Amino acid sequence: MLSVAGLTRLAAQGGPPMITDDPGTPGDKQWEINLGWTDQRVAGSTLYGLPLLDANYGIGDRIEITYEAPWAILKDAAGTQSGPGDSLIGVKWRFYDAGEHGWQASVYPQLTFLDPGSHDDRRGLADSATTLLLPFEVEKDLGPVQMNFDFGHVFSSKAGEDSWMGGIIFGREVVKGWELDAETHVNASNTLNRSEWIINAGTRIDLSEHVTLMIALGRDLRNQLGPSASLLSYLGFQFRF
Repeated sequence: MLSVAGLTRLAAQGGPPMITDDPGTPGDKQWEINLGWTDQRVAGSTLYGLPLLDANYGIGDRIEITYEAPWAILKDAAGTQSGPGDSLIGVKWRFYDAGEHGWQASVYPQLTFLDPGSHDDRRGLADSATTLLLPFEVEKDLGPVQMNFDFGHVFSSKAGEDSWMGGIIFGREVVKGWELDAETHVNASNTLNRSEWIINAGTRIDLSEHVTLMIALGRDLRNQLGPSASLLSYLGFQFRF
């Protein structure tokens, strides 16, 4: 999910290829389409998103509508399986905006669900649970770097599987059109007694006014929620029009 309002300035921002999101929206009647290749490796298996589609459309200057869906490929000891992963729809509203260098804040409810008629949850390609994420995103220009953080609660249709999430990202435009970012992201159980800590580093490079290359590499520092990921990667392009 996505990025910065106004495309002439590439400031440090959340959203692809990073996990932590920011309050930015595409702008009125503007599209931002992210096509990415994701790679998540844990002991004994690798899950690819190839591609991961993340489509965002701006309604006015402060609202964004999002649709996201991957084509999932799972490789493990049983072989290789592929099919559609869970779909996501969301609406972001930047309810506070003090300008380019001031505080900005948004709310971004997102519904994730198994596509009707799909049985890919049985093959490990998707999750049968329907979840509603209610997060807030905050951004501030600190001068040398830009800071974004988000936090929120995940409501799950599976009993006992509600959870929390949050992250913080710092970034800097080192030269015009080239940005470096680093983040820490946390997923936690509803009672906060178990957690997953992720570190991630990424870059965005403007190839033209309308196309940006995005790359990120990360891993779990600790994971008490499931198998620990030895690699989390993203390679993709953002198209703006």
